[in-house]
Amino acid sequence: MGSRLVGVVGGSASGKGTVVSRLLSHYGDRAAVLRMDDYYRPIDQVPRDAEGEPNFDEPASLDLERLARDLDILRSGKGLQIQSYTFNQPGVTPEPLSIPACAVVFLDGLFLLHDEGVRSRLDLTVLIHATPETRFARRLARDQAERSLTPDIIQYQWDRHVRPGDLRYLDPVAHLANVVLDNNEAVEPDLTAAVSAIDHILPLL
Repeated sequence: MGSRLVGVVGGSASGKGTVVSRLLSHYGDRAAVLRMDDYYRPIDQVPRDAEGEPNFDEPASLDLERLARDLDILRSGKGLQIQSYTFNQPGVTPEPLSIPACAVVFLDGLFLLHDEGVRSRLDLTVLIHATPETRFARRLARDQAERSLTPDIIQYQWDRHVRPGDLRYLDPVAHLANVVLDNNEAVEPDLTAAVSAIDHILPLL
């Protein structure tokens, strides 16, 4: 039997990575993670906005066909070898990533519900919900600390890319998620519902 695939979806800075990390800790060596970010196209192939700036909040910025093929490989019971995405940071070399064949693979990404080719390959989807205000505050702190972006650039991306992307590609399909976790508070969200749903599709665990 191949890996069960569990999508963890939500808007930018909703807390997807944090939830996935906790789920990985819970399931231990029975689980692995595949991140949609590692399927971004080269910068010269990413769609541009009206000002000519790259817009990473468009599904066309990702190679979703390659992702779907890789999901099929995991579903067939085989492991996967890919390269990490460097967030277009000069001088950063992509790292080789190994996703082993295991009981459950968590797929972390923005467009899991929007893209039917990806969504149809998932056994379960978990939506992480946080208000736009909460998410912007988190993104502002994260992108300054981790991606060396200025507040002006972060605000520009939020207004021109992130929020329009939410309204086009996330909000209309949010109802398709199997489990919804609220992540608005400073405390970590309760994963009981997600773990129960995952255990249900993993009867041998």
